[in-house]
Amino acid sequence: MDDNTSLNKTDLLPSDAATEIFPLAISAREDTEAARKIAPTVVKQLSESALFRMGLPKSLGGWEGNPVETLKVYETLASAESSVAWIVWNNHLACTFGRFLDESSMKEIYNDPSHVYANSARPEGVATVVDNGYMVSGRWTLVSGCELADWFVLRCLVVSEGSPTTLGPGANLKLFFIPKTEVEVIDTWNVGGLNGTGSHDIVIKDAFVKEAYAVGFDSPVAIDNAYSRLPIGCINAAGCAAMSLGVLKAAMDDLIDMCLERVTPGKSPDLRDRATVQAAIAKSTTLLASRRLQLHNSVETLWDESQQQNTFTDVQLADVWAASCEAAREARAMVSEIYAVAGTASLYKQHRIERAHRDIHAILQHGIVQPHWMNQAGMAYVGLTPNAAMFRV
Repeated sequence: MDDNTSLNKTDLLPSDAATEIFPLAISAREDTEAARKIAPTVVKQLSESALFRMGLPKSLGGWEGNPVETLKVYETLASAESSVAWIVWNNHLACTFGRFLDESSMKEIYNDPSHVYANSARPEGVATVVDNGYMVSGRWTLVSGCELADWFVLRCLVVSEGSPTTLGPGANLKLFFIPKTEVEVIDTWNVGGLNGTGSHDIVIKDAFVKEAYAVGFDSPVAIDNAYSRLPIGCINAAGCAAMSLGVLKAAMDDLIDMCLERVTPGKSPDLRDRATVQAAIAKSTTLLASRRLQLHNSVETLWDESQQQNTFTDVQLADVWAASCEAAREARAMVSEIYAVAGTASLYKQHRIERAHRDIHAILQHGIVQPHWMNQAGMAYVGLTPNAAMFRV
């Protein structure tokens, strides 16, 4: 692909673009919450800033540089509105899956810079082999951003003569690229945390998908560059952790603002005079800085290795998995502590602490930062071979 045909219309670093969107994301928070999807004004600016396309090659408007930039984007956006960060992060994965397409198919699916993408790696559909392709049907749950999406990347069990017809050993699983015209959204997303992600169910009935639009994690990568060589699983986990740190920052900043605003000369104690509040602010400040540094350093190591076309060691991958899971877990615990020490103020929706407390618990429900990944990392550290399917992908 020719880099001169780049669809990226901005010269800003992704993190700078996220900083510019930050005030808009905050001002539109109630619209996002009420509609259960990102406010149109925010979607428009995210699209114009190419933040939905960071996982693509540069020639299609992607980032293609140091992945730490994407972590900064997620953290910044999550500190404004978690649902905005979540959809940007989710688009990154949907675009990353495009690396397995041939170049012609990649151009067809990702050619429009205004497009938004959604995905589900849950194998909740069935694809039957037919001439020149597949017939796909299924119902997928938790498809974030489905109302905004122009294209979907959905995982299915492929059924053909002699192949397993249920999930389990030997099952043939593929990702299918399907346009929104084949998708029906079922309104199921009635939740507290991450309410603005619009993670409804979707249904597809007998949609034909041509063979070129079906790929697996073992499919050849069409474009060989340092970014496309990065592992999908742990980089995705790092993004989830970065969002968690952003939510922590929002809660911490809100608590500090309340301390500065609630000063009553001549009267005491104020909120800022409480020992529990002082300790929580100090603890969250150092936790945020240390976990961010560890997360960024572990991802930076993979980036360095990828640029040199080296094979990642299990320990290097484990470092990212462990940094991600611990950053997310400790961010959740710290947000809960801030929620507690802020007292009754935490109950009111006018404060970001209330939303942060809801969102952080929703973020940590994602399978990519569950405790079993710490066991996988630990296996690498003691000389065993991690055996989870996504550990190295």
